[in-house]
Amino acid sequence: MKAFIFHCWGGDSRGCWRGWLADELKGRGVEVVAPEFPDTNNPTLSAWLAEARRNVPKFNPHDEWVLIGHSLGCPAILQLLDGMKEGEKVKAVVLVAAFAKDLGIAEIRSFIDKPFDWKKIKNKAGKFVVINSDNDPYVPLAEGERIAKLLGAELIVEPGAGHINEGSGFTKYPRLLQLLSAL
Repeated sequence: MKAFIFHCWGGDSRGCWRGWLADELKGRGVEVVAPEFPDTNNPTLSAWLAEARRNVPKFNPHDEWVLIGHSLGCPAILQLLDGMKEGEKVKAVVLVAAFAKDLGIAEIRSFIDKPFDWKKIKNKAGKFVVINSDNDPYVPLAEGERIAKLLGAELIVEPGAGHINEGSGFTKYPRLLQLLSAL
């Protein structure tokens, strides 16, 4: 298994639980890619997808990639899957604080301003897991439920976990590590 971690808007590869997760996975012999996506405070989808492809030009199914996204990393992953070529596929996708609709934030609109091809996206991964909180101040639980339904994904609801970020106390995320270890 190889893991590719997509950070959030305004974030970086080491923030929240992401750095901890990368270290834990590496300690278990997993190859981890966790780039610093460009212009994190004023991101564009095209620049983030170019950075993803710079790190992994082709997602070969034999490499068993697991894509893990937090917040803005989620629509970035969905757009990456939507744009994958014939013969590309990943083992699994885990979307934390997932959204794929306009949240009214102009700076991130390029990530969701074109329709998602849910059928194609669903066929580009062997398994999907969506994790959302029931009190996220930015992403309503109904959005995670909607994405899980569209993808036939397992939905995990984290009670009282806010945006599942540092501000909500998430500097480590053992449940996510456990989930990834079971894949």
